[in-house]
Amino acid sequence: MTSLRPRISFNNSGICNACQNFEIYRKIKWKYRFEKLKLISKKINNETKNQKYNCIVPVGGGKDSSYVAWKVKHDLKLKPLCVFCEPPLFTKVGKINLDNFRKSGFDIKTLKFKSDFKKYDKLMFKNKGLPQHSWLTAITIFPIKLALKYNCKYIIGGEDPESLYGGTNKNFLRDKIKVKNYINNFIENNHVSSFYQGKQLKKFKNLFLNKNELKNINKVYKIFWSNFEYWDEDKHFSIAINKCGLVKAKKSHSNALNKVSHIDQELYPLHMYLAYLKFGFSRASTDTSIDIRHRKISRREAVKIVKNKDFIFPNEFLKKYLNYFDLTKKEFFNILSKQINKDIFSNNDFLNLKLKKFG
Repeated sequence: MTSLRPRISFNNSGICNACQNFEIYRKIKWKYRFEKLKLISKKINNETKNQKYNCIVPVGGGKDSSYVAWKVKHDLKLKPLCVFCEPPLFTKVGKINLDNFRKSGFDIKTLKFKSDFKKYDKLMFKNKGLPQHSWLTAITIFPIKLALKYNCKYIIGGEDPESLYGGTNKNFLRDKIKVKNYINNFIENNHVSSFYQGKQLKKFKNLFLNKNELKNINKVYKIFWSNFEYWDEDKHFSIAINKCGLVKAKKSHSNALNKVSHIDQELYPLHMYLAYLKFGFSRASTDTSIDIRHRKISRREAVKIVKNKDFIFPNEFLKKYLNYFDLTKKEFFNILSKQINKDIFSNNDFLNLKLKKFG
């Protein structure tokens, strides 16, 4: 993984922390780790016998969150309230998968996407190059708000993206994490309260924690599933299809490597393209890095894929992007041009960028 990924670190041999962690990760005796999670779950159940729900599980109808929700309910015997934050440019297949997931036996609380969120996204896109920041904030903050509302001490999510893919190591293999300790990383230190105040801020009440919630935030913890069970996306895919009705997209996004990842929305391809402009990596880099660690492909094969895929702008969604942000083509491309990292690219043609050669 590129050294420009935020918060990533390398050892003296030039190996990133994600690969270092994975060497530890694949040698763990997962049977014992999962038994520890069962003990935590038993404690939760004993303390919440009279509650309808005793944990929060963020979901999107995709393979990973469906798997976690299924295991939480059927293997750990917990009583999850699933939380879904509707993404911008929500796709048809995303709606089908969410509906199928609900029908498979789960209660879901939904945060609907609002027009005010779209305005916030436009502001963040223009000023920060963050096109879906309202949704990234929602999936971080809204589950915490519901955990406090329903007196659930634990939010059980999927993998720890920082330690597994490159980032801070502070949560690697920890049993539980105070939610207040990861908020800033997940929303890139861009709080909605930094951009709106007073009556305007009230429109975004589900995107920030109020004073009372901040007082009680220490009562809520995050449990990363990947800290207790080997994170195997193929296994998740099988459960999601057979138990939760997951269906694939008919075709993949132009800058994607498959038909199953992030198919519920159409802004994610732009989000990852902007990562390429800022940091020199996109979806191909992140997906092939994972495949290399799991020994599905060689690094040489991955480099070829990255060279053919990482730079691709998702042109198939351009008209939708212009409509979503209410921008002309010229205005839209001007915003993209301002995000180009001149330290790593040798030219300014954002549709035909040339990476400088290093080392």
